[in-house]
Amino acid sequence: VDTYYYKCGDSASYLESSSNTPTCSGLTAGTTYNVSVYVKDKFGHTSEVKTVSLKTSLGVASTYIMNTLKPSGLNTAMEGGLYRFQGTNDTVNNYICFGTLDKSTCVNDTDKYMYRIIGINSNGQLKLIKKEALNIAYRWQQDYTINTSWENTNLFNGLNDSLFLNSNYISKTWNNKIATTAWKYGDTLSVNYSAIDMYSIENNWNNITNAKVTLMYVHDYYYAYQSGGLNCSGSGEFETCKTSWLFIGNSDLEPYTLNEWTMARYGYLSDYNLYVAWNVVSNGRVGYPIVQAAFSVRPTFFLTPDVQFMSGSGTLADPILIN
Repeated sequence: VDTYYYKCGDSASYLESSSNTPTCSGLTAGTTYNVSVYVKDKFGHTSEVKTVSLKTSLGVASTYIMNTLKPSGLNTAMEGGLYRFQGTNDTVNNYICFGTLDKSTCVNDTDKYMYRIIGINSNGQLKLIKKEALNIAYRWQQDYTINTSWENTNLFNGLNDSLFLNSNYISKTWNNKIATTAWKYGDTLSVNYSAIDMYSIENNWNNITNAKVTLMYVHDYYYAYQSGGLNCSGSGEFETCKTSWLFIGNSDLEPYTLNEWTMARYGYLSDYNLYVAWNVVSNGRVGYPIVQAAFSVRPTFFLTPDVQFMSGSGTLADPILIN
């Protein structure tokens, strides 16, 4: 191949390029264009014209969602390090497709492609949680008598490998859209605090592991219902917490179990010689069962900040599409 010829739009003129990755300029965001390309070799022979239909993005996803889309439930005041989606399931429009650019594919296979946005950080990264739990329940840790930190559990390492990241859930192309993040982890002896206090505790953990995938923090669950959050540890508010969009029963119609793990560990119960970790219980409160229990798991991660917004309003029927 000697020269490439391309045009962006049916009425445009062909442009000449020596590059096999020519750039279209002057296009309108959110518009579909027919992009046509043919090539010519050094002898003057030309190929057939190939035409594809492409839709231009509307810009960086986080910026567009915050400033233009402004979906229902998005708090534009930062709390706990994020601009968070807060409210009940029928008031929060934070559905997003991950793994496909086709809306009908996403809507028809929510188990594989549908996620929800927990919030947006100051770097412009979307924090997602899988809408539905993985198809079987998992133990936080295999042996409840061994002192195993979060980054050394089979669950954490499985999420970043064959259980999720390197599985049929995500292709290599979409895997690259997940940011490697410095996740803080540690032990919390009580969750009988407000959302702001839980964030302070978890954000001040000294242990850090760099990885792509984890589970939600306890403070994510507390903040999800309303600005300021709720204490979901059993102080009387846990039935209200159950109406939060982040409660698994409001997102997954057929979870393996309505009990769901978080990434926070309680620690050691010396009287019983066992380790326990924090989970969201089926009645909406946060509790600390034995780490060997098998509960639902929803992978959680940040996207890279350059992800582009394509379309969608954030409802289940019209989820946000990104590229």
